[in-house]
Order: sequence, then structure tokens, then C-alpha cells
Amino acid sequence: MTLIFALLLSLPLRAAGGPAPAMVFVSGDKEVLRLTAADMAKRPAARTIEVEDSFYKTRKRYKAVPLKDLLTAAYGGSWGENVLGEVFFDALDGYRSHARVSVLMNDGGMIAFADADAPGWQPTAKGIVPGPFYLVWTGPEQSPAKGYPWPWQVTGVKMTVLEDEYPKALPRGAAPDSAAVRGWTVFKRSCISCHSMSGAGGTLGPDLNEPRGITRYQKKSFLKPFIRKASSYRRTKMPDFDDLQPDDIDDLISYFKHMTNLAGTK
Repeated sequence: MTLIFALLLSLPLRAAGGPAPAMVFVSGDKEVLRLTAADMAKRPAARTIEVEDSFYKTRKRYKAVPLKDLLTAAYGGSWGENVLGEVFFDALDGYRSHARVSVLMNDGGMIAFADADAPGWQPTAKGIVPGPFYLVWTGPEQSPAKGYPWPWQVTGVKMTVLEDEYPKALPRGAAPDSAAVRGWTVFKRSCISCHSMSGAGGTLGPDLNEPRGITRYQKKSFLKPFIRKASSYRRTKMPDFDDLQPDDIDDLISYFKHMTNLAGTK
């Protein structure tokens, strides 16, 4: 019974008789496009694709539309010229991934709107259903580790500049060549999709600076190994960061300290 309940919780919810789930595209504070799965299925570029899906750990087939096609429909044909721009993908669970426009200009990004082999989407081994919309990549090297996001249960898309979207997370007052600024680079690459800093960022994980900065209640001697391999401490959704070097984590903690002092948290 517990397992069944967990699986039900993982399903994207739709009230009986309610509107079909839609992917909403936003520019600034304005909605510019809204598409349901039925809308995507009618687009000329819609097709069935096959990808090596690391979340399922097998080959999977999806009905999908090219991401570039949808970004062009939402933001116009010149969206790729926004060299400082980033695109954010909001998920049902609070995860908020992002990628540079220059990354998304590459071919291979596809928004899956249906599982081609399992009506209603096949759950993963962890009971997660990727729908209603799932960003996948067809290229063999287009993995999250290479900077290509694979967010599932996507509900919203927004094009903006990361620093404009998260001004409260910036290490204001830190020298350009400081450890705090280097740590900000690490944070926005590896952490901000799940964690917020002073209310700016993802909501899947806890805010690391409010109401109390993390370096005020956790020592560096604990934070360094925990950040690198949280799974050795607890059962958690937080992934291990084996790719982070010791200097990266030192810089990240310097950023935490700077932000704690900047905000004057408890």
C-alpha cells in the first residue's frame, strides 16, 4: 500500500474534467505561448524519437517536438542571438534547471510530450513519471554532465539572463577574482537548480541562507565531504558531486560565507 501511495504521489496531477497540462513559455513577466500535448502533436516537426535515457537506464521512445522549434515559436527567430541569455525550465517538484542559449542552439534537444511505448508514461525505477513534458537529447554526448539539462515534469519555460533572474544570489561587493565569485560560478552551475540563496533559485532543496546561513550552523569540516557525497551521510535526493574538485568546494563555501555576511543572517 505504501508503494502504491508513493507512485500516485509521483504522477502529474490533473483534476477530473480539468484542463490538460500545458507548457507555458514566459518572456519577462509575460506569457507568450501555451501548449498542451495535443497542441504539440499537431506541430509539423512532431515525430517519434529514440534516445538512450540514463534515468531509465535503457533505450526509450518518445513522441516529441524539437526544442528549437518551440523556442522559435515562443520567442521569435532571433532568440539564438541573445548571447547572454539563459533558458529556465520549471518542474512540478520545484527543480529549476537552466542552460545557456548557446547550448540550446545545438540540434538534439527534444520536448517529449508522450511515451511512445507506454500510454500515460512509464514510471522510472524510483516511481517517477517524467510527464507531462520531458526535455531529452538525442546526441550521445548531450548529457547533464556536459551542460545539457534533462528536466522532467516540466511546466514552464522562461528566457532571461541568470543574473537578472537571481539578483539576490549575487555576491555583491566581492572582488572579481575572489573565492566568493568563483564559488558563485560553482553554485549557479551545480546547485541553484535545487537550492535557493536568499530566496533566489530552485525550491526542491532548502534555502542555504535564510533564515540562517548554512555556514553559521555547519562547520567547513562537515560541509566539504557532505557536498561531495551526500549519499554517504543520508538517504537524500541530493546527488553526489564527484566532479567537484576540493578547490571548487572551498570556493563554494567561501561564497556561502560571503552571502551569509551580506544578508546579515542569524
